Amino acid sequence: MVKKILCIVAWVISAAALVALFVFARENYLTSPIKAIKVNIEREGDNGFIKEQLLLDDINNLRGQANIGTINMVSIQRHLESNPWIESSTSYVDLDGTLCINLKEYNPVLRIFDKNGRSVYLTEDGISIPTNRLYTPYVLVANGSFALRNDSTSYPLNDTITEDQALFEALHLYKAIRSNAFMQSCIGQVYRNGKGSFDIVVKDIDAQVIVGDTCQISDKLRRAEIFIKQKAGSAELKTMKNINLKYKNQVVCTKR
Repeated sequence: MVKKILCIVAWVISAAALVALFVFARENYLTSPIKAIKVNIEREGDNGFIKEQLLLDDINNLRGQANIGTINMVSIQRHLESNPWIESSTSYVDLDGTLCINLKEYNPVLRIFDKNGRSVYLTEDGISIPTNRLYTPYVLVANGSFALRNDSTSYPLNDTITEDQALFEALHLYKAIRSNAFMQSCIGQVYRNGKGSFDIVVKDIDAQVIVGDTCQISDKLRRAEIFIKQKAGSAELKTMKNINLKYKNQVVCTKR
């Protein structure tokens, strides 16, 4: 009986010691300073909208001299989420005392210019993101009759809002171009006029290539591909003023 009691007492003491050790270790951890800040940026290339040093400066200003237990992680996370070029982010302090910042940067695929020279980028998922003077990605450009919000934040396009409909159409056109390897290689720019009709600028062709609306756009681009390949290098192509793809199953041309 005595042996059993001693065994129980030993277990209780051991458990109490472990709890005390845990409390001590936790207190020691929480009162320790942040040892380092590690930033991991997920993006398509080596360069992008987010500059690591500028981000580190912002995070350092937010955390100040706070130790692990008093650092305001909510404030840091809100700061990351407010950045218009960050698609998603996580932040935490690991067991070594390192503040870890993991973020995914938006990947723009199309740049839209309005008539006043203002511009935004669009992602493939239909997110509008502002430009950044520190980075200009090489993407397809569309300009002309577009209504852009005077906004410095990122936001998802909404097809129920009239002002964003033209952006949706431009993005739809971009996706069709990307799906046609030949046309993607030779289209230099996209233009939208005041009537909502699109033109495309084709490299080495002086003629205006009229697309019209984006209905059946893949078929229109396929017809353009066949026509350009057939006429490539011919003197006839150089005399053309317009190449019109608006009509079903046709390519209608006018000469200069």
